[in-house]
Amino acid sequence: MMKVFSKVCPKYHKKKGEGKKRIIILILVALVVSGFAFEKYREFEDSKKFEPPGKLIDINGHSMHIYGEGLADNTPTVVFTSGWKTPSPYVDYYPLQKEISKYTRAVVYERPGYGWSEVASGERDIDIITKELHDLLVKAGEKGPYILVGHSFGANEVLRFAQLYSSEVAGVALIDGSNPYYTITIKRPSKYFIRYGTVKSTIFNNIINMLNKFGITRLLFDNTDLYASRFTGYKNDLSLAPEELRELDEAMFIKTLNNKNHLQELRMDSSRLVENKNIGNTPLKVITSSLYNSSELTRNIQQGLLKWSTNSKQIIVDDSQHYVHWFKPEVISQEIIEMIKKN
Repeated sequence: MMKVFSKVCPKYHKKKGEGKKRIIILILVALVVSGFAFEKYREFEDSKKFEPPGKLIDINGHSMHIYGEGLADNTPTVVFTSGWKTPSPYVDYYPLQKEISKYTRAVVYERPGYGWSEVASGERDIDIITKELHDLLVKAGEKGPYILVGHSFGANEVLRFAQLYSSEVAGVALIDGSNPYYTITIKRPSKYFIRYGTVKSTIFNNIINMLNKFGITRLLFDNTDLYASRFTGYKNDLSLAPEELRELDEAMFIKTLNNKNHLQELRMDSSRLVENKNIGNTPLKVITSSLYNSSELTRNIQQGLLKWSTNSKQIIVDDSQHYVHWFKPEVISQEIIEMIKKN
């Protein structure tokens, strides 16, 4: 009878098929909503578990995190600035800050979109970033003169700081720093379409963004060693940090990855830096990893940084990768301490 009915009423099969589609769609919607809610709940848990060790200060309409250790006793204050997309600058500079704070005041700050600092609204450029750092130091009660330490992208803001506030700068140390003369020759990624430089990179990062947003990344990290095995090797597996800081770094990776401010920095050029030429005779140390020194392109970029001051010196660190301070922090500490003692 059913066969006869189905032949006579072809709409029966159509309705049955539509019913299955609706169920599948409802299941998918439920999974997406559940994943999104799960991620938001875990982010809330992280905010309670990992409270900022320093001060959150309102700068230019958004809160920024700054953390200092040690005392400046007629010595310069050392300020650390991080590389591009570093999840937690506080964790990233843990080994260096711990050592340098024995000699003077050592300060780590987090740009908007990094660590505990809020994502800033509106368009941004290197002058906004640099002036916000200066305002933050003033509001936090930190005193110059400063020795500025910039890793990778952070080289841009410390060089600009040395240009804008030269009387407050006692020295600059760059760790595998970006060279503004090189970056102005690179085509910047599109604001809307090829946002990460290439089609492949854009597709990859957009997939990662989706996995983060709906809790899939967190589930993978919770149930595997994926983060430790694939995302910390370039920082020597964070081997110099205690377990709780490795957990914090992982949480901040999920929280901050590929946010608006990261993308703005990827598009940011260095024309204004180059227009203002260099930083005069301010002491400059160019600390280069053996990884960067082994490639002609990055070796030339590093050697080019020496021209930014008439008082510069290059230090090549053997057996190190781009995050030199996780492989040979003692070498960098020694160079910074030497600068402290000369002031």
